[in-house]
Amino acid sequence: MKNQIILLSLLFVLISCSKKEEVKSFPFDDFVISSAGLHHLTSLKFTKSDTIYFQKRYPEPIENSYTILKSAEREKLSKLFNGINFIKFDNDYAQENLYDGQAYLLNVSIKDKHKRIFLYGNVIPKELKTFIDSLGKIKANLKFLPTKKVVDFGDLGYLIPPPSPPRPEKIHFVN
Repeated sequence: MKNQIILLSLLFVLISCSKKEEVKSFPFDDFVISSAGLHHLTSLKFTKSDTIYFQKRYPEPIENSYTILKSAEREKLSKLFNGINFIKFDNDYAQENLYDGQAYLLNVSIKDKHKRIFLYGNVIPKELKTFIDSLGKIKANLKFLPTKKVVDFGDLGYLIPPPSPPRPEKIHFVN
């Protein structure tokens, strides 16, 4: 009887100590991807935590929301983020003579270093395009909840259009 208890205890310890696969953390402190087109301006912010923030700036009103990642979603994102080296890319990929095209702004912060990559038109490197498309597919399956929390999405100056000129109070016609 004693041997059976010892054997069962040893078996239990071995099963309990089985190696659990650890999800790699994201390789950055902050990562913000913003997307702008004729009819939208949105941003997604990833941090080392399991929370993703989303902001819709246009059309107004500005709305902030968030989601908490499940472990499977975090694992997919971790593989995606750890599979790309942002440092190797230039800061600017803009197609000349294109107006009203799709634009992306990627802001990556690692410790005290910041990398900004602006993408506009059809000159986006294939690796970045695949990365952005993969993020879009993952985002489409997430459920975001509204939040009143103020979230810093960084400098979006590249994407935010200038304000419209004020409307004149009266229109004067000259005869």
